[in-house]
Amino acid sequence: MTSDHAARLLAWIEQDRDRIIAFLQDFTRIDTCNPPGDTRGGAALIARFLDAHGLAFRTIAPKEDNPNLVATASAAAPRRHLVLNGHIDVFPIGDRSRWTRDPLGGELADGRVWGRGTVDMKAGTTASLFAYLYLSRLIGDTAGRMTLTVVSDEETGGRWGAEYLTEHLGAEVLGDCVLNAEPSSPHTLRFGEKCMFWLTLKVRTKGGHGAYPHLSASATRIAANLIVALAEVETIRPTLPPHVSALLARPEVIDAYDRGLGRGAAEVAQRVTLNIGTLSGGVTVNMLPGECDIGVDIRLPPGVTSAQMMDAVQRICARFPEVSIELPPRTPVDPTLSEPAHPMVGILQDTVERLAGYRPAPVISLGGTDCRFWRRRDVPAFVYGPSPEGMGGTDEGVRVDEFLHVVRTHTLAGWQWLSGAQPAGVQSG
Repeated sequence: MTSDHAARLLAWIEQDRDRIIAFLQDFTRIDTCNPPGDTRGGAALIARFLDAHGLAFRTIAPKEDNPNLVATASAAAPRRHLVLNGHIDVFPIGDRSRWTRDPLGGELADGRVWGRGTVDMKAGTTASLFAYLYLSRLIGDTAGRMTLTVVSDEETGGRWGAEYLTEHLGAEVLGDCVLNAEPSSPHTLRFGEKCMFWLTLKVRTKGGHGAYPHLSASATRIAANLIVALAEVETIRPTLPPHVSALLARPEVIDAYDRGLGRGAAEVAQRVTLNIGTLSGGVTVNMLPGECDIGVDIRLPPGVTSAQMMDAVQRICARFPEVSIELPPRTPVDPTLSEPAHPMVGILQDTVERLAGYRPAPVISLGGTDCRFWRRRDVPAFVYGPSPEGMGGTDEGVRVDEFLHVVRTHTLAGWQWLSGAQPAGVQSG
């Protein structure tokens, strides 16, 4: 990157500092909770922004209330194609009485913008939007092409969002590298992620009067025993490429995990975890329950396949003849992984070091992102965003300094990629 280009990009961001923050506040004030999932208001805000800056885009809406926006800018003879990806929808607000700040207020106070979805991921999507704006002004000075994909339906699986775009728009949105600003912690960048393996286990018995347990088994007691048995899935160990295992074992990577995601995160990232998300059964206290449903959320690290997990779950459930397995409508998929020695990793590390004085560690994400849809099509995809602190909880709020740091990082790293620059070095183990 030439110093002139870097200085110009950073000057634009500094000049627009208040406008960038104000956009995030306005974005937060629009209810895009999913469920119910109507993101048209958020999409309209972004469409007005693109229109106001003369940036052409088109709307792809396979589901009417879940529009996706796609914009592209290109040099005359592009050799690299960068995709910037973010999502509009956010988690539900939940019980508003537990919030001390308006979840749709977009309040700027105590160094944060407060509200549902500020962390996950309206700050990140705003960063991608402004990075696209600034880079589009200089795209003619690069040898690259850039595509912005702002999608709906990330929080409920991506069927109408990133999955649809990558399946139906092909080269227009696939690119050769993806940059995403989901919350990751400024001290880590994500080159892979665990995947969700969801299922419902249904326990069915005859049921009856609570005073007559000799006439029927209790569905809830069977469910309790089944939940204990399911913990066995956490003993399954992944098989990772040796260079990835070596990277994740490095002390500085473990420290970065713990600093950004909480103590123990490095260990959790590399193992299967089990969460009993929902449990429902019984009618009244004096009846033997004849039904009990268990909502199971298993997270698979790279190196453990969905097929392996299905075999393990079936073996466990076979001990309980009253149990049946119900899978979601779509086929379970496997975890995804990009190469940690990819040039974009080094570019992000170099950029953050230049801006903040430290090099973020490459890690595997605990949660899922839309990057998985690109990785499944062999497109390297990477995440660098603000701290995940508070996402999905009450009084969610993103730190303004982290938010602006992500805007700078994505803008400068995007320029590096589009201009064909090589990183100074990649810390990949």
